[in-house]
Amino acid sequence: MIARVRFVVLLVAACGGSSITGDASRGDGSHRDDDAAARPVPVLQRSDELCKLLSDHNIADPTANDVQHRANVLGADLGIPVVVDDTLYMLFGDTIGYAGIWGNQSHPDAVGYGADSATAIAANPSLLCAGLRIVVVSSDASIGPTVDPSVQRDFAGAAMTVPAGQSLGDYIHNPAGGNGGPTFANLPGDFEVPSGAFAHGGSLYVFYTTVVSPTDTTMSGSYLARWTTPSTTSIPLYEILYRIDERFDGSGALGGRFINIAAVAHGDYVYAFGTGEYRASAVYLATKRLDSLAQPGFAAEPMPLFDATGYGETSVRYFAQIDRWMFLAEELTATTNRIIARFADQPEGPWSEPIIVHDMADPQFLATYCCGADNDCAGNQFFRCDRTGFYGTYLLPDVLVHGDGSFTVTYTMSSFDPYNVALFTATFH
Repeated sequence: MIARVRFVVLLVAACGGSSITGDASRGDGSHRDDDAAARPVPVLQRSDELCKLLSDHNIADPTANDVQHRANVLGADLGIPVVVDDTLYMLFGDTIGYAGIWGNQSHPDAVGYGADSATAIAANPSLLCAGLRIVVVSSDASIGPTVDPSVQRDFAGAAMTVPAGQSLGDYIHNPAGGNGGPTFANLPGDFEVPSGAFAHGGSLYVFYTTVVSPTDTTMSGSYLARWTTPSTTSIPLYEILYRIDERFDGSGALGGRFINIAAVAHGDYVYAFGTGEYRASAVYLATKRLDSLAQPGFAAEPMPLFDATGYGETSVRYFAQIDRWMFLAEELTATTNRIIARFADQPEGPWSEPIIVHDMADPQFLATYCCGADNDCAGNQFFRCDRTGFYGTYLLPDVLVHGDGSFTVTYTMSSFDPYNVALFTATFH
């Protein structure tokens, strides 16, 4: 999603003193004793940037991943992680080409993957700093090498097929391309992006957003698609299964509350954490048995999970190593813009009060993460803070537990300017 302008700063904060209470279900389906139901909420110890994944000093300056030349990628955002058969895939949003492709157009979505196994990355997430690769098309189908000999292949845009008797236009309202060039009806374009994903039965399932039209890119609908046999060597080809929800005319199946959807497959169910009005919504929960994924319909709770609004993109994980559910998202209010975490013992809560991980109110961010006046983003500098800020924080599937009882989660974070994705960690105790 490429049209983003915000001002942000970073605060490494610690919040404690509250507890998650109630007769909470354990992640394995059992229940805690009442006396054990209240556990201290984790306290943030620190947050750090591991590396920038796509570009370094500027958008055309490669990191060790060299996506510019390996895959003809200039910039992208999101990077939603999902593991299938020990491969870590990362689903990016609107992706701009480096040479000869996808410039001033509606942009398709690239798919990344770890060159190392998902098991190895879980133990050492920094492997992605030099081991992120992008799914590409064949050499003879690539335009980049003919424009710039340093480019090896073009990235492959995620493509859709539709159920029998339906049309792509029922789902893709802003297809990639246009602006004087060809339009690709099967490639979701700007703001029609993945919002959450999960794996089941060797397939990758992804929730996608859709917009009103090419001239109104308000995210207003969602659908579920399946990549039946994910591969790092073939074009991402998603089979659209069915619509989830919509806000076009108020007739959405889930009340228009599930447009951006974070998803967790756990036990017999997939848990869908939804938001409605973009970056102005509460968070809601819907569930569906995994053995009924072929049929439309989710069972949704009518009340939000907690008393807060201002959410759009969200990320949720169940971490078995610490037996906790974790929520991570940007939270916007009239006076604040921050990344917050919450914890719970079960998906329906009760969820903890927010723990501030990054906050636009702390000038420490200006010194650490804002790019220089000459727009050179040296070292950890990641944002042109006069134009943009953080969004799209997505948790990797695993947590590192330390000997002292603390634990570290890893997540992606996006910037619009430079258009980039970085890898961050946060350690809690």
